[in-house]
Amino acid sequence: MSRTKPVLRSLKVLTLIERNPGGLRVTDIADHLRATSRAVYRDLQILEELRFPIYPEKNGRESLWKIDPEYRNRLSIPFALSELLSLYLAQDSIRPLEGTVLYDSLDSLFDKVRAHLPKPLFRQMVDLRAGFLSGIPAQKDYRIYRESIKLVQDAIQERKTLQLRYQPLNQNPTQRKVNPYAIHLHNGTLYLIGYCQMRQAIRSFVVDRIQTIKLTDESFTMPVGFSLESYLRDSFGMFREKLVRVKVRFHKSLTRYLLERRWHPSQKNKKLKDGSLELTFEVAGTKEIKTWILGLGSLAKVLEPASLVKEIENDLEKSLRAYR
Repeated sequence: MSRTKPVLRSLKVLTLIERNPGGLRVTDIADHLRATSRAVYRDLQILEELRFPIYPEKNGRESLWKIDPEYRNRLSIPFALSELLSLYLAQDSIRPLEGTVLYDSLDSLFDKVRAHLPKPLFRQMVDLRAGFLSGIPAQKDYRIYRESIKLVQDAIQERKTLQLRYQPLNQNPTQRKVNPYAIHLHNGTLYLIGYCQMRQAIRSFVVDRIQTIKLTDESFTMPVGFSLESYLRDSFGMFREKLVRVKVRFHKSLTRYLLERRWHPSQKNKKLKDGSLELTFEVAGTKEIKTWILGLGSLAKVLEPASLVKEIENDLEKSLRAYR
C-alpha cells in the first residue's frame, strides 16, 4: 500500500477525535467509519508515530481516545490539526497563481501552517503532495501578469472602473471599460468578471489576454444581490449566453464514468435499456459543452438542439478534411 494512503485514512480518525473532546472508544470510531476495530487501531498507531498529541484515557475496561487540549491552546492560529493538514494539502490547487500577489498572501499562510505541523507528519505531507502533483492540469504562468492582477484586485476592493486593451481570441484588440466584480480561477485560467460598458452586460475576460490595464478614477456600485456563484450556475464553464436545452446520448461504455459525477446543476440522467445513457442539461450557451462533447468522440451524440447538431457536424467535417 502507498505510504500516503494510510495518512489520508487516519486523517478521518483524527477529525473524529477532535470533534469529540470527551473522547471516543475504538468501537465508536469503527462504527462511524464503517471499519473494523483492527483498522482503527492501525490508524491510531500511525497518528502516534506521526506525533499527533492523541492519547488513550482509561475508562473502566475500555479506553477513550482524546487529543491533548493544551496542544491546540499552544497554537497561535485557531485551527484543528486536521484542518491544518487539509489546508496544507490544498496548496497545489492554487499553484497556477504562483508568483502573483494572490498566491504570495496564501503562501505566507501556508508557511504558518507548515510551522505548526509535527516534523514527521510534514515529511509525509511532502510525499502526499508529490502524489497529488501528477493530477494537476497544464498551468499558465501568471507571474508575468502580477501587476495586472494586483490592479484588478485593487479595483475590486476600491470599486474603481478599469480601462483595458483586451485581445479576444481570434479577433482584433478592443478598448474596454470594465467595472470589476470578481476574479475567478477556472481550469487553470484566471478570469476577470465584471460589467463591460461597451457590451452593456456582465462579461468574463481572460486575464492573460489583457494587453494593457489602467485604474481609472471612475467609481461604480456593485449590483444589489450580485453573486458570482449564481452568475456562473447555468454556464457549463465560464461563458454565458441564452439558456438552451441540450440532450446527449452516450455509449454504454461511458455510463458508469458519467454517473460518477454531476457535470452541471441542471443535469438529468436517463439510463436506456441497451445500457447507454442520455443526459439533459439547461445551459447558458453551447460553446463549452460542445468542446466537452467533441472530446468524447464517437461515444457521444447530440440529440438536441438541432443547431448544435449542425455545428458539431460542421466541426467534424472540417477535422476530416484536415486529414485528407
